[in-house]
Amino acid sequence: MQKSTQQFLKDTGAKIPVVCGPMYPGSNPELVAAASDAGGFGVVQPVALTSLYGHDFREGLQLIKKLTNKPFGVNFTIFGGANKKYHEQMQKWMEISIDEGVKFFLTSLGKPHEIVKIAKQNGIKVYHDVPNKKVALAMRDAGVDGLNCINWRGGGQTGIQSAEQFIEDLSDIDIPLVCAGGIGNADDFQKALDMGYAGVQMGTRFLATKECIITKSYKQAIVDSTEEDIVWTNKVAGNNSSVIKTADVMRGGLRTGPVINYMLRRPKLKKYARMYLMSKGLKNYSKTTFDDSVQFWQAGKGVGNINSVESVADVVKEFSGVAIS
Repeated sequence: MQKSTQQFLKDTGAKIPVVCGPMYPGSNPELVAAASDAGGFGVVQPVALTSLYGHDFREGLQLIKKLTNKPFGVNFTIFGGANKKYHEQMQKWMEISIDEGVKFFLTSLGKPHEIVKIAKQNGIKVYHDVPNKKVALAMRDAGVDGLNCINWRGGGQTGIQSAEQFIEDLSDIDIPLVCAGGIGNADDFQKALDMGYAGVQMGTRFLATKECIITKSYKQAIVDSTEEDIVWTNKVAGNNSSVIKTADVMRGGLRTGPVINYMLRRPKLKKYARMYLMSKGLKNYSKTTFDDSVQFWQAGKGVGNINSVESVADVVKEFSGVAIS
């Protein structure tokens, strides 16, 4: 087993280097718990846990702990000072996570310096989502323990470069690199490990599981779709998001209008434009979670290798058979 994989497993407490990534929709307690219980590693998306699935945050974490005695992580999206109310809420979620014994944080966007400082004081590992080498180097220097490399094959807010490019660019970095995007089956997993990744993060594959609380039509769309059915839109969060091509998605086009485009090009306005788009997108995805007639379906190019809806245990079992050398 390569050194980086050993470190990743030590950092997470998982037996198999497979992460069930934080998702909206997704991240219902049953899914997160099942991923960790099967030997992988589940990560909570707090907004999904609370606003979408209706759990008090602390009670949601406690429910996961009742469903499994295995470790899991929590994701924190950093908006800086753009939304004071959200920042305060994130701080409370972090305090509760620490109080409930969570030992792994996955941070997204923004600068995680404050979180890293708090985490180190509490024996918590921090990995950060990165889209390219520049951000990766900055996050390493900020003291994070690992990097979640978001490539262009991922679902939801996707990356801009290939998994191969990440490995080439970051070959000298001595902290674990996780391949996030385009992993649909054990063959994809094996390729990522062979490239040098410490592990993989999957979203789409775990959406198409029995434990995930989304509509049957969403799950079936993942099973039925091919890579060619995945399109990019910037209407979800201001940057490219990968979604399954449907009439609902295509209505009005895939790109934002002139006003939002202007805001996205201005550094001082960009964060407000993204927050507006994300709040609007959350409403669409809240509907698609429970309503079969609403078809805003986030998914990555890994759909091409997802052929059935399985239990989480069976999904992780498939990956456990890969030789981790």
